[in-house]
Amino acid sequence: SGIAFVRSLLDKAVASGIPTRRPNGMNRNGIILDRKVNGAVPYSVLIDLIERQIINRVLRPVGRLLFKEYVGCSDDIEYFAFTIRYDGDIADDDTPRDIKLNEHRDASVITLNVNLNLPDERYSGSDVYFREFPHTDSKEKTLNNNKTLIGFYPGVAIIHLGAHRHGSIPILQPNETKDDSVMRYNLVIWLFGEHGDVRIAPYAPEEQMNAVERWHGCDSVRGVMSNVHHFIA
Repeated sequence: SGIAFVRSLLDKAVASGIPTRRPNGMNRNGIILDRKVNGAVPYSVLIDLIERQIINRVLRPVGRLLFKEYVGCSDDIEYFAFTIRYDGDIADDDTPRDIKLNEHRDASVITLNVNLNLPDERYSGSDVYFREFPHTDSKEKTLNNNKTLIGFYPGVAIIHLGAHRHGSIPILQPNETKDDSVMRYNLVIWLFGEHGDVRIAPYAPEEQMNAVERWHGCDSVRGVMSNVHHFIA
């Protein structure tokens, strides 16, 4: 399957022995996937798959379609990709590990979060939750906001606005047997503008991208329309 293939590539990247740094300020276990970032893993096969198959064919056009009022032509042209490993193994308390993810916003306009666990890698808990959107930072409103909990099972992918506050509840060891997996593996991709710019303000309806721009880029519209006019003529 596609998930198994991505996991096999990640296993090779981890086994490469390349010194790595933590993926971000909130997670300790995982790797950054990039050719230029210091402390990242520059595994070309995996990076090409992320750029060509995941971002260009799925994440960027679908993100523009789902959140057309928040994403313009240049708001999602750069990316940051990394993995996370959540570990609920209670027998290994001395090892620093990620058990949950505190509520936060992402440094992105659009985020993709993919559960890379295989079907037989089971665990309990570790669901993802989202607050209401748009969200206010007032203490009273935060306490009263209901959480929408999403079952984050193997193979599930979530695409959401980076500004949408979210988190992850603790991962737990399954009750069925001690032999079950107690880890969750994630691939996360952030999309943002040039130099890390993240647009928050929505676009007016007349400023939003059309279907051709969403799927082929804004630079392609002129060529497409020229072909249409030529055909009509």
